[in-house]
Amino acid sequence: MFDFLKKTSLAATVSLAAFVVSGTVVAGTGVSNIDVQAKLEAPQDSNALDLYPTIEGDLTRAILERVNTTNDPAGPTISIKIKRVSLDGDTILPDSAEFNELEGFLSYQGGSREVVETIKLSAYADTQSVPDGYISVPPSNEDFYQAMLTTFADRVIELVPEEDVSSGS
Repeated sequence: MFDFLKKTSLAATVSLAAFVVSGTVVAGTGVSNIDVQAKLEAPQDSNALDLYPTIEGDLTRAILERVNTTNDPAGPTISIKIKRVSLDGDTILPDSAEFNELEGFLSYQGGSREVVETIKLSAYADTQSVPDGYISVPPSNEDFYQAMLTTFADRVIELVPEEDVSSGS
């Protein structure tokens, strides 16, 4: 076992030395952890988690689709706390589960710079813009839900340092 460890350490050292000598810089080491939590500001006045029990996992997946990851535990981390899911400011969502506001807190640590930001999204149907003769087809609740999470994830990626999360290619 000890011989195996010595050989593995030697191989890792040689690989690291070759990497340093070559002068190659690897951009976008990746994110080591993404933690999404739904910590609604007024949970007693909100039914969003009842209607969307998978929102934490769904947002995590949306962010994972947009960043490189690393197994290095010292790598940068993204933490999201979803604070509010509402329909026109009301945190009691209707039985139809419609919502048009999503608010969360982003904390990005361990990368080239720290990012602490509140992300607020709001979406409104603009039926006034539908041209004459056309029928407006509103998105389904699932379409709308996915669009809100996708936009939230896109905003997270806009705010974190690109050199920490992209492949550099």
